[in-house]
Amino acid sequence: MKKLIIIIVGLGIIVGLIIVANNLSTDAKASDTSLIAFSVKDTAAVDRLEIYDSYKDMNMTLERNEKGIWTDEKGNCVQQEIVKMMLETMVKITLKGYVPKAARENMRKMMMAKHKTVKIFKNGEWVKTWYVGHATQDHMGTHMLLETPERRSDHPVIMGMKGFYGILDPRFFADPRRFACTDLFSFERTDLRKIEVINRVYPQESYIIRRSNDHYEVSSQGREIEDINEDNLLFYLNGFEDIHYNQPNYTLSRRQIDSIKNQPPDYELNIKGVQQSYELDLYRRSNPEQEDQDSLAYDKDYLWGVKEDGKLVRMQYYSIGPLIQGKTVFVNN
Repeated sequence: MKKLIIIIVGLGIIVGLIIVANNLSTDAKASDTSLIAFSVKDTAAVDRLEIYDSYKDMNMTLERNEKGIWTDEKGNCVQQEIVKMMLETMVKITLKGYVPKAARENMRKMMMAKHKTVKIFKNGEWVKTWYVGHATQDHMGTHMLLETPERRSDHPVIMGMKGFYGILDPRFFADPRRFACTDLFSFERTDLRKIEVINRVYPQESYIIRRSNDHYEVSSQGREIEDINEDNLLFYLNGFEDIHYNQPNYTLSRRQIDSIKNQPPDYELNIKGVQQSYELDLYRRSNPEQEDQDSLAYDKDYLWGVKEDGKLVRMQYYSIGPLIQGKTVFVNN
C-alpha cells in the first residue's frame, strides 16, 4: 500500500511537471511571437502613419483620404511611391536573428537614444509601433523593437525584408521635403496660348511664341522670326507636359537663398494657357567642384528654380533645358 501511494504521488508530480512545462513553452512562444510580429498583412486597411525621426527631430504624418490617395496631415500632395515602399516593407518584413543576450541591454539603450518611430493605424485605430534602430555590422539587418496595444518588447531583434538585401532604416524618414510632390506644371500643346523665354545669359536667344487660332507667331527681341520649322515647333510645344523638379533645396541657407533671389534670374519661363499660367525663374548654379576656385564655371547638370510659391528647388537641365533653348530646336539655321 505504501509503495502504491509513492507511485501515485510520483505520477502526480510528473504530470504536474509536464503541465508546467507545457505552460512555460506556450508562454515562451507567445512572448517570442510578440517580439517578432512586425508584419502588417492587410496594408489596404492602413490609413495613417506617424513617423518621428529622433536623429533630426522631425515628425511626419501621412493619411489616406477617401479616394485612397495618400496626403500629409494638411491634405498636401505627397509622392505615392514613397508610401507604397513603406507599406511593402510592412508586408515583407521578416526576422533575421536575435541580439545576443550579453548585448541586449546596451543595444536597447542605444535604440532609445536614437531611432525612428513608425506608428501604424488601421481603420483609424493604432495597431503597432515600430522602433527602427541602426544597422548590424554587416549592413544586412536592422535592429528594431515592436510595440502593440497589448505589450511592448523589451529586447531588440534583428529584422530584414524578403527579397531585399540591406538595411530598413532608409525606407522610413520624416523630412517633409522628401515627401513633397515634384510636379511643377503640365500644359497640353492645344492649351498653350503664349510662351515667353527671357534669356539674360544670351539675350539674343530670348523669344516669344504666340498662338492665334491654329497659327503660331515667333518673335525675338521685338522682331518676328520667319525661318521656323513647323514640325520642330510642334515637337517643342509638346514638351510642356508633366514637368517636374529634381529635388528640394537641402544645401542652401536662408541667407544664401535670399542672395540668389535678389538677383535677376538668368532665365525666365512665362507660360500662359487657356485656363492657367505659370512663371518660373531659373538661376545657374556654381560648379560644386570648383566652388573654392576663382572661376565662373557653372554646373552643367542642374539649375536653381524658384517656383511660384517662392520655394527654391533644384532643376535638371535634362528636363527644363529644352524649354528655355527652343530656338535651337525650331529655328532653321
